Amino acid sequence: MAKQLTTDTSIRKWKISKENETYSCGNRLGLYVRGYLSQKKAFYWRHTTWIKLGDYPELTLGVAREMVVTCKRLQKNGKSLENIQLALSISSTAEDLEQNIANQHLNDRTTNITYDEVFQEWYERNASKLWQDGPSRRRPAAMHEHWVPEHIKIMTIADIKRQDIFPFMQKMFDQVYDSARKQLAYLVRIFEYANNSGYVENNPVPPRSAFEAVTPAPKPHGYLEYERLPELWHWINTKNFNPHIALAMKTVMLTGHRISVVVQAKWEHIDLSSGIWTIPARSNLDKVTTGTMKSGRQFNVQLPDEYINSLLEQKSDQIFVFPSPTTASYVTPNATLKSFKAFDKAITNHGFRNTIKTWGRNEGFNDFVMDAYLDHGLKGLDKSYRREDLSHHCAQVTEKLYSFLEGEK
Repeated sequence: MAKQLTTDTSIRKWKISKENETYSCGNRLGLYVRGYLSQKKAFYWRHTTWIKLGDYPELTLGVAREMVVTCKRLQKNGKSLENIQLALSISSTAEDLEQNIANQHLNDRTTNITYDEVFQEWYERNASKLWQDGPSRRRPAAMHEHWVPEHIKIMTIADIKRQDIFPFMQKMFDQVYDSARKQLAYLVRIFEYANNSGYVENNPVPPRSAFEAVTPAPKPHGYLEYERLPELWHWINTKNFNPHIALAMKTVMLTGHRISVVVQAKWEHIDLSSGIWTIPARSNLDKVTTGTMKSGRQFNVQLPDEYINSLLEQKSDQIFVFPSPTTASYVTPNATLKSFKAFDKAITNHGFRNTIKTWGRNEGFNDFVMDAYLDHGLKGLDKSYRREDLSHHCAQVTEKLYSFLEGEK
């Protein structure tokens, strides 16, 4: 019998040895998994042709089997393969497939659906999957509202041509280069969605090379020289800040972590006996949970004993380490950042991370250790070969940084 991959575990462990390597994974369902030398994998339904269901692991084996069963039933009930393929291209579950097949637009390529209607449909369907809850998720809608001309929004999307898009996008590249790059990427995605949904026959969005625009010099984040860190640390003690905001500020300085992560620390995440603060992991599909590392990985921070004692002195009966003085929640990131800016208005959270890395380099710590300390993604050979546990080195960084901030060096 030909080899089959019949469990998610066997698919996950499968090492692809040749391009387009394909195995059955659905018994007699006609479900297959295909692999590529890049180690990417995708599920296909084999009918009269190969029909892609979705990529693994975003699509699990169980869901892929449900989708094949649904495809076979839909075809038996008279749905064409063309309509099933169109629905599959915008579906992530069997339930999605049923709903998209029922969508009246799917079977009508002459629909009068407008660009604005397609944008709203695309955004509602994808925003929670693509972007973390917060500014990243709000940005596409805000840019659609502010930058896309009204006459484009109300046009039938099938009638929009490259010549309609180019003028306002060129204006954006001239005025707001970084926003223009993002808006162009959104346009590409929206028209690809429209094409897959049967609303348009092609994607009219011009490529980036079509726009004449000079790339502006990068604007660095507000930066505090690392020599001034002890000054800021002791300045905090002289101000009449709420004690939990003051401690949140110091924790940002000591760990280099994003303010939104620090302020949401909970006592249940801190092992008082070891001094280890564990920031929990989140699923790659979880775009709602806040207070976790940007990478989504679990992250451990070894806090100095003296600093743990400082936190315990202000411990309340709330679950948060830095509780709000007015609500049952935590102190806000904005209030914390605003307090920093009272010292120097140029301060940014990202700039702190750069400041701490620069301090570490001057103290003789390797860059890959400081990157691990700040949960930066490794690059180059470090990314390929660094596999050792750096927790001991990171604990040394914290101890030395704490001494530096306290003015002991």
